[in-house]
Amino acid sequence: MKSFLNPLRGWHVLVMILMFFGVTIGVNATFITLALQTFPGEDVPRSYVQGIHYNDTLEARRRQVELGWTASFNAVGGRLVLAVDDAADRPVPGLSLNGEMVHPDTTTACPLDFAEGQDGLYRAQLACEMAGRWRVRVSNSGDAPFEVEYELWLP
Repeated sequence: MKSFLNPLRGWHVLVMILMFFGVTIGVNATFITLALQTFPGEDVPRSYVQGIHYNDTLEARRRQVELGWTASFNAVGGRLVLAVDDAADRPVPGLSLNGEMVHPDTTTACPLDFAEGQDGLYRAQLACEMAGRWRVRVSNSGDAPFEVEYELWLP
């Protein structure tokens, strides 16, 4: 049986080397393009500035722990309902809450603007309807230090 490479010539080797590196470079270029288009690699914008103010963040969290407030979330009828209770399990009225929902796979962020209904119950319209797991971050823009993160599953 006669092989097409018999006898092996220089141009055969050149073609094999070019094909090998062509496939390797093509696959790497595809992976790099897909990686850059999907996840930007930065979970929090301006992370360097946050690192500089880390001690302020720790102080605000310490003050929040002293307050003893707890929060519970529920998604009902296209709305996110947040109940904030103090250390004695009484509702906390008068907070100015805002936040965002972040989808961990696509880093899609949807703003949440909370309006107070009953004392201690805050409602926000769900701007994102995409199903799956969402990370909800809520903070108080008033004087009382209050921040909470919660993982929510939307069917």
